[in-house]
Amino acid sequence: MNPTELLHFLNKIDLFHFFSSDELAAFLEKSREVQVAKGVVLFHEGDPGQDMYIVVRGMIKVFRDNRVIHLIKPGDYFGEMAIIENQPRSASVAALEDSILLQVPLAVFQEYFSRQPKSLVSIMRTLSQRVRRDLEILGHDYEQINIMVHDMKNLLTPFHLLEVMERTVPGLAGNRYLACMVKARGDLLILMENALAQARRLQIATPIHTDSLDRLIADLLESAWVVHPDIGGRGIRIEVTGSLPEFPFSSLGLCRVLSNLVVNAAQAGEAGGLITIALSREDDEAVVKIIDQGHGIPDEAREKIFQPHFTTKSDGNGIGLISCKQIIEETHCGNLTFESTPGRGTTFTIRLPFSARIG
Repeated sequence: MNPTELLHFLNKIDLFHFFSSDELAAFLEKSREVQVAKGVVLFHEGDPGQDMYIVVRGMIKVFRDNRVIHLIKPGDYFGEMAIIENQPRSASVAALEDSILLQVPLAVFQEYFSRQPKSLVSIMRTLSQRVRRDLEILGHDYEQINIMVHDMKNLLTPFHLLEVMERTVPGLAGNRYLACMVKARGDLLILMENALAQARRLQIATPIHTDSLDRLIADLLESAWVVHPDIGGRGIRIEVTGSLPEFPFSSLGLCRVLSNLVVNAAQAGEAGGLITIALSREDDEAVVKIIDQGHGIPDEAREKIFQPHFTTKSDGNGIGLISCKQIIEETHCGNLTFESTPGRGTTFTIRLPFSARIG
């Protein structure tokens, strides 16, 4: 696109409606045309944001992990938020096809846009449209998820036959695998009820009961973990140092946390690798360590592993660890941390106070 065509193109964008011909020509001289080949990542989430971009030709996608957030077409722009907020990039950007961009450095942005009310109003209008669109998408997705949760709850009804079988089939009374399935059905119903209640913005108290943490882990080891496809066949060693008193906690919550962490440990290690669960008491806290012999967590991932939707797995969704952190810290007033050595494995440590006000 020659300079005359580019001037005509920019003049159609709302950002430049109030520019004189001389101002627009001067702006172009201080900006830089950039060609981006299909598939090339222009910048990554977390990179410093010092430039804004205007799409002249092609198609750009804004994404986080595997989720496409927005598609940028010719005449639209992106990257302005990092400049306005003076923050790192909030998402990654790549070219969906061979593209031509106009790169607007920070100094040029400040000279031509940040001090111009009409320009700022145009940016605000664009941001408002994006927020409105995102809210509509989120609202639709939220509604669909709640419809699915509602229908899944109904589909669990036939699992009540498990209790009928326990009562009527000889030899099944007291069967631990049948009891495991009955408990799993009950836990699923609780989670679904909680999900539907959240959709209605209802407050539901988390059931808290005084129980034995080491017994809870032993029960999981003998039932749910035996048949889990990622855990079954791997060695799990329980090490208990001293004695832990019974104390109040959410049995369902800790089952979710421990299962998430043990599944992660199993996936991190090689087949036949050992997973160690170490229980101990330190002052007024129960301490649980889940230790694997995997490859460790890469340095570049350590600051992100508790961020929603961050994952290093090709089929992961990045919500397991944030779920664990919320349950430990918000429900139990505890603490979840990790240590990792490349090539030697990772240890996640849970600290649960015996007498915290939880719920």
